[in-house]
Amino acid sequence: MVICMALVAAFANATASICQRLGVEDAPEGRGPSVGLVRHMIRRPVWLFGFVIMALGYAAQAVALHLGELNVVQPILVSELVMLVFILWLWYSVELRVRDIVAALATALGLGFFLFVSSPSNGTKTPSNSLWFGVGVVIVVAVVLCVLLARRGAAWWRALVLGAGASIGFALLSAITKSMTNLLVTGWGALFSSWQLYAIAVIGLGSFLIMQSAFQIGPFAASQSSLILVNPFVAIAIGHVLFDESLRGGPLYVSLEVVSLGVMVLGAVGLSTSSLVANVHAEKPGNDLLAGRGRYAKWRRTRTSP
Repeated sequence: MVICMALVAAFANATASICQRLGVEDAPEGRGPSVGLVRHMIRRPVWLFGFVIMALGYAAQAVALHLGELNVVQPILVSELVMLVFILWLWYSVELRVRDIVAALATALGLGFFLFVSSPSNGTKTPSNSLWFGVGVVIVVAVVLCVLLARRGAAWWRALVLGAGASIGFALLSAITKSMTNLLVTGWGALFSSWQLYAIAVIGLGSFLIMQSAFQIGPFAASQSSLILVNPFVAIAIGHVLFDESLRGGPLYVSLEVVSLGVMVLGAVGLSTSSLVANVHAEKPGNDLLAGRGRYAKWRRTRTSP
């Protein structure tokens, strides 16, 4: 059930990222989150549709986190990148090369082998409010640093750093969500009187706006790779510190875990730099737009052409 719900969340995230990319690709150029970007987003139906899909994906992720652990659910979300590539291939008819298939297999096999050999354990600790505060401060500082670093530099660098900042924020959001679902089963009263609900609103909104800026500001390959790949590593660290979640130890198992994660990361980087993803907001003008290139747009053109 945990794996199934995490995969549903990954598929929803992949679909939502395409819709939201469509919604912000013609937004006025900027260097980070802004009121103008928000106004532009909420006027685009495709972006709003992507937001609804993303909300459903978050609900599926919340169920997975309630039933499972951070060090299981968050690595599974890396499969979003594999799903994203295949969605783009099916909808935009971009050529799927041998290297893309190899990268997809490497991502899936690396992820599966990591979960098999690491045998993630259940958390045994209920974190204190002071520990939550300490972790929260570290994460917020890291996110703010990423946003500041994205104020200057090439478009690919700004997209990469903003994607990393959003990913770090989402890792903390996952931990708070897990804690919130444990409160939810005790009743709605406990939920509304807890700090977790309001922290989710602040952390979630901030990370979400940073992610939209990363989509809008530079190459999709840069933002998507850091957005997806940074999250599981930060989430595993947070899960260990807050909930005492752990992976299987010992020289042999640790070596196998590192190798499997390396294979997964190499595969994911290969996918994120594939032409299927890289051409979604590439550096070259005219090669970077999704709008007008999909099957529906082509079908409409054939219907309206004389």
